[in-house]
Amino acid sequence: MSPSISTSALLIAFALIPPSVSSTGIETTATRVVLAASSCQAAAVQQALDSAPDNSIVDVPAGICDWGNTTVSYSQNKSVWLRGAGIGTTIIRRTSAGNDSYALRFDCDQVKQIELSGFTFQGRHSSVTDGGLYLGNSCRDFKIHHMRFDGFTMSGIEIRDKSNSNPPYSRGVIYQSEFENHFNPSSPSSGEGYPVVVYGSHRALPLEFGTAEAVFIEDNFFKANRHSIASNYGSRYVVRHNDLITTDVTRNTAMIDAHGRQSNSDRGSRSWEIYQNHLTFEGNAYWADGIAMRGGDGVIWGNLIDFDGSTEIGIAYTAQLVIENSDCPAYTGDGLPPVQTPGLNHPVPDQTTDAWIWGNTHLWADQNANGYDEIRVTNRADWDCRYYLQEGRDYHLSPKPGYVPYPYPHPLRGDPDLIFDDAFESAVGARFDFR
Repeated sequence: MSPSISTSALLIAFALIPPSVSSTGIETTATRVVLAASSCQAAAVQQALDSAPDNSIVDVPAGICDWGNTTVSYSQNKSVWLRGAGIGTTIIRRTSAGNDSYALRFDCDQVKQIELSGFTFQGRHSSVTDGGLYLGNSCRDFKIHHMRFDGFTMSGIEIRDKSNSNPPYSRGVIYQSEFENHFNPSSPSSGEGYPVVVYGSHRALPLEFGTAEAVFIEDNFFKANRHSIASNYGSRYVVRHNDLITTDVTRNTAMIDAHGRQSNSDRGSRSWEIYQNHLTFEGNAYWADGIAMRGGDGVIWGNLIDFDGSTEIGIAYTAQLVIENSDCPAYTGDGLPPVQTPGLNHPVPDQTTDAWIWGNTHLWADQNANGYDEIRVTNRADWDCRYYLQEGRDYHLSPKPGYVPYPYPHPLRGDPDLIFDDAFESAVGARFDFR
């Protein structure tokens, strides 16, 4: 049973934190009011958030709390940092969560800036499509860090722009967090099961690389997820400096994914920048998927494609470039050149037309790829996308001229994350030294 609380039950203090201003002009730290929730129960967290003044910190104490089917939500016109006591120390579960529901929701139609850290969110890991964190209506300059999300069948974090809206759109950074076991245990290769999914505004956007206008996912650990990163509807993301592992259970779906325009949708993914990640197949099956882009444009460079186990191949391809299946002709297997599908001229809406792939290191288990290529544009055995995806026109196996990546680490993190030096130590064997 949740304890009854009142505003007077909140411990209020002041924190003097060294200021840091990012290149976006947002002051990320300052002297801030700190409110302590009386417990980690949903009612206590909700009360503390509702009582928090602008630019304050809400501290949630250690504990293992079951929120049942409750969603804690926040939609005030304020900035807030919701801070748990650490990974494995403040643990949130929802054992009776329903389909398509989240433990924590922020509505950025109102909220100015969000920071979240120091929690473990545990999903039901069942056929129920539950979720952890929802950032809706184009959250700007958010920071999600030192978190663990485990066992969500829908998504650990969903980031969604306001539909059919004008700029500005979602941007922020997710860093030094852990994501494991996001898949449906009864059907690991189908459904959702995304640690991080980015949905755009459903608008056609100009192509931009190397800017702050994206969701940044950096320095995180992912293991045994259906897709570790997924996207659609005009999304823009940057995935860099992460450790991603797929297993025998999850190997049939790509670790890094971007949807194209599907048959009943208006837009596919817009842009992706994928670089300096370590992708590993940890298992014994014949082969596994790694990176698969079904739409949008971007760069894939400097990644290590690796294996660990008795697999015969490992990760089969450095990258797959495909089109959503309804837009490609049937694959005949007769060795003849692919042909245009009647009524579908090149380019198919929102297909990849500007991809650049270079400098990746691929380690195959048999050392010679066993006939597998670096790049694959024929998806599975039943359709053939080579007519619509051609080297030198739609993709290039060389550096993109003039491309400069956005500064790393992301400026919102601060330099060198002085706020967090001794605050977040994992009690469950976290992969990062946060001290």
